[in-house]
Amino acid sequence: MPCSTPFSVLRRSFELLAREPGDPVLDVADVPGAPQQTVGAAELGRWLPHASSETADEVWRRMITRMRGGDAAWTVVAAGLALPGLYGARRPLRHGLGDEVADLEAEMLTALVAQMRAMALEPAAVCGRLLYAARKAGMRYRYALDRSRRRERHREPTATEAVAASARGPVTVLAEAIKGGVVSALEAELIARTYLEGRPLNRVAQELGLSYITARRHRRDAQARLVRAVAGEKAAA
Repeated sequence: MPCSTPFSVLRRSFELLAREPGDPVLDVADVPGAPQQTVGAAELGRWLPHASSETADEVWRRMITRMRGGDAAWTVVAAGLALPGLYGARRPLRHGLGDEVADLEAEMLTALVAQMRAMALEPAAVCGRLLYAARKAGMRYRYALDRSRRRERHREPTATEAVAASARGPVTVLAEAIKGGVVSALEAELIARTYLEGRPLNRVAQELGLSYITARRHRRDAQARLVRAVAGEKAAA
């Protein structure tokens, strides 16, 4: 797993925010069971998990209202308080992901924040509904990734062997493919770094300024063209 992922960044941001003097404070004077009239981020983290469901719902409504009012700190606080549930929702989805767990977490966190902005606040189980949206986004990502991996497993050996087994050498094949307009320089870079150097696609995508989905699509299309080109050369020979 990467040493820094969206969840770990969020955790550190929440902890930093909670430690600082003047951390975000929520007015809970009229909330049943509140420990005091105002509660800071750190105290919320200690108290909220043990509050009744009705009390927790009211606190979540107030946090989300503050967030929707434009106070960005409450986005960090609310998402940070949801982290235990996010980790739990991620657990069955992370098996075999490796570095791609960062993409999974990004999808889940994006869905969580989008739900905070759009959801109706009056129904009960506010945090539960947030986590449900995040879990569904994670499941969609995992399903799409597994489907893509199955497709690539059928294509990758052919593409990799076509490049690596050429008598001209893989680097020469890619260089000639660029010159002949078979693949672009960017596509060749994706193929070289991931297949020839064995580096994870998500890291290479970040280095090249691409999203994971875009990089995967570029590499897939380039592989297909490269295989056809190498196969055509062999047939002509």
